[in-house]
Amino acid sequence: MDIGSQLRSLLEQDGITQKQLAEDLNISTTTLNGYVKNRRQPDANTVIRLASYFNTTTDYIYGLTTLRDSSTSPYNADERHLVNIYRAMPEDKKPLYIETGRTFSNFEKNKKF
Repeated sequence: MDIGSQLRSLLEQDGITQKQLAEDLNISTTTLNGYVKNRRQPDANTVIRLASYFNTTTDYIYGLTTLRDSSTSPYNADERHLVNIYRAMPEDKKPLYIETGRTFSNFEKNKKF
């Protein structure tokens, strides 16, 4: 299997659009579309980032194995998505992201019926 097929499959399995993935990894949608359509090949660093994003191995991205799971992960697709958003944002914005999460978490805890 080729990289484009693997990426299409991963996007579908996790319910992520190409636009969202491109934004999360901070790459252009045109570049990502080139990977998905096998018109261009990602460099090794990008393959590592893709594998990390989808919680899989680079071998899976390259189509060298059919086993997606790199190991047992405590995160579901939504949680991995939040982690990847955090990793892609500028360092000075990360505290705001964390504080926003805490605010929402505390709101639900303190909500009275």
